[in-house]
Amino acid sequence: MKYLEIKIEVDPKRLDLLVGNLNDEGFDQLIINDPADAQDIIDHKELYKYDYLSDEVIGDLERWPVISIYLPDDEEGMYKMNDVQECIWTTIRYLNDMGDHEAQYSFNVTQQLTDDQDWLYKWQEYFKPTKISEKIVVKPTWENYDAKADELVIEIDPGMAFGTGTHETTSMCLRALEKYLKPENAVLDVGCGSGILAIGAALLGAKEALGIEIDTDAVEIAKSNVELNKLSDKIKIQYGDLTKGVDYKADIVVANLMADLVVMLTPDVAKHLNTGGIYISSGILLEKEELVSEAIKAAGFSIVEVLKDGEWCCIVATI
Repeated sequence: MKYLEIKIEVDPKRLDLLVGNLNDEGFDQLIINDPADAQDIIDHKELYKYDYLSDEVIGDLERWPVISIYLPDDEEGMYKMNDVQECIWTTIRYLNDMGDHEAQYSFNVTQQLTDDQDWLYKWQEYFKPTKISEKIVVKPTWENYDAKADELVIEIDPGMAFGTGTHETTSMCLRALEKYLKPENAVLDVGCGSGILAIGAALLGAKEALGIEIDTDAVEIAKSNVELNKLSDKIKIQYGDLTKGVDYKADIVVANLMADLVVMLTPDVAKHLNTGGIYISSGILLEKEELVSEAIKAAGFSIVEVLKDGEWCCIVATI
């Protein structure tokens, strides 16, 4: 099958803003080849368990990051390509309004037809075992990793579902779960993607977890990952649109979505939390922190902590 491949070479200073705008428009299956990731591996070889990295893996550390987007080669794909271009122009206009008058020179876009076998699994080259928090390590199924005695290893095959643990929004949720989850807590993961947060919660001691996901492919991927980690007795995954029609009470609700979806979800969260429960929300750009915080407080929550990583934040609240 043929696909439209769109590559956006972007100035690293504008990368997170563009990624956030693309995510907000529903483009959440991006492949980001960022030299900063290779530099991080070089700077922390002991964490990534590498003693040697080839020039092919490292690449040119001075080049700009590249975002790759793949769209079907049909009428719908052409419409979505226009949406990608509009996201770029929206980003440029915003930067111009903020006084960044060089923004229009920060994005180079190319497109071509490509075959699915050329790209579908290419991202796997960049997904390596990664220690996300003090205890949690995320390991893809195709990599070997010798865990230390105090480490909890999440075995994951995300397929085309969102959630490898390496994105800031996911890693902040895992760190928050590690900090706030108590033994025998019940956890509700809204928009569970690959199931990584529900799995992390179970490994950290949750008595049970329920993952809700609207993407039918992601539902099957999450179920497979739960089985892979031998946690089918603790974790259930089901299809659903946020919490609509869900009858489940938890001690922790975690929602790694997008700012607008978090705002939409928040008024309903309290119905699914036990007294004193914790609400962890992420997928929120720093520029939308105040918007989401106000929605959370308006729903009767008190904000406990705001985690920040790069251009993203994770808000922890209680009721």
